Amino acid sequence: MRLLLENYGDVRIFQERIFGYKRYIVEEIDPDFGFRNTTVYSSLWYSLDKVKQIVEEKLKNYDEKKA
Repeated sequence: MRLLLENYGDVRIFQERIFGYKRYIVEEIDPDFGFRNTTVYSSLWYSLDKVKQIVEEKLKNYDEKKA
């Protein structure tokens, strides 16, 4: 079962616990084509703050390209 942690519009961050380890799942929906991309980060290597930072940087870069 996935728990929604953050929602940035077209990007959502979920948490899931498999075999006792947390995983962070980032689902992105491309607004131009509607493709859905999923990226999985293990909590062994990435904290929630780091995952949020990665997502915010991607969104910032996407907004800069769009402008």
